[in-house]
Order: sequence, then C-alpha cells, then structure tokens
Amino acid sequence: MRRLLVLLAFVLVLPATASARRSDSHTYRYEQVWSAALRLLRVDYGFPIRDRDEDVGFVLFDYQGTGRTAVPGSLEVVRTRQGERDVVRVTLNIPAMPAYVERMILDKLQRKLREEFGEPLPAPTPRPAEEPEEDDEEEESEDAEASDERRRR
Repeated sequence: MRRLLVLLAFVLVLPATASARRSDSHTYRYEQVWSAALRLLRVDYGFPIRDRDEDVGFVLFDYQGTGRTAVPGSLEVVRTRQGERDVVRVTLNIPAMPAYVERMILDKLQRKLREEFGEPLPAPTPRPAEEPEEDDEEEESEDAEASDERRRR
C-alpha cells in the first residue's frame, strides 16, 4: 500500500508533457502563405519534408536542431474568416520541442511574407446603409394616403 502511495505521489509531482501548438492568422492569400511556409521549412531551414498536401493544407516534416536528432513536426494551413475578412490560419506543432521554437518559426514566416509580398491588403471598409431618398418617401406617403382615401369611399 505504501509503495502505491509513493508511486501515486511521484506521478502527480512529475510535470505533464506539454503538447505545444502555436497558431498565427495572416491576411495574405492562401497560395502565398502555403508557398512561403513550404519554402521556409524546406529551403530556409533545410528540414526534410515527409509529406504534404496543398489541397488539405498540411505539411509533415522533421525538425532538425543543432546537434539533435530529427523530431517530427507538422504545419497546417487553413482558410477561415474573421468577421468580414478572409484569413489564413497557420498552426505549427513540434511536440518534442519547447514552445519558443514554434513561436520562432511562425515569427520568421510572418517576416518572410512581408519581405516577399509586402504588407497585406487592408480590411475592406463596410459600406454605410443606404438611406432612402426623400422623394421616394414622399411618393410612398402619397401612395399610402391615396390608398387610405380609396378605402374610405
């Protein structure tokens, strides 16, 4: 019984392994984000790409840090909407590495997008609701008065 309590205490004291996931949203076109993310992983960092599918929006790669063995990672690129604006959400997951590694890669992707494609397009401004013209209101009220007068007769 005592061993069980010691084992239970040991398990509760150990920190849980964190499965870090970091996401960013970009207002660039999907194709721009996809190609920049793929070039960042393969060309800039030199990570081997294990699998990829542009239609689905995923890349499986091996993260290779300095002096480390390769660990698996994944990158998802998803079209979505925020309010009235189309955005592309990029989610990076390298479970065996600390969260700052994912943040560093996503920050570099943001810089790469700005360097290659410039600033993203501004959000479209919403159109003000059209107010009916005064002439239309007068005609509608005259029509209403005429139909009321016909009903009275």
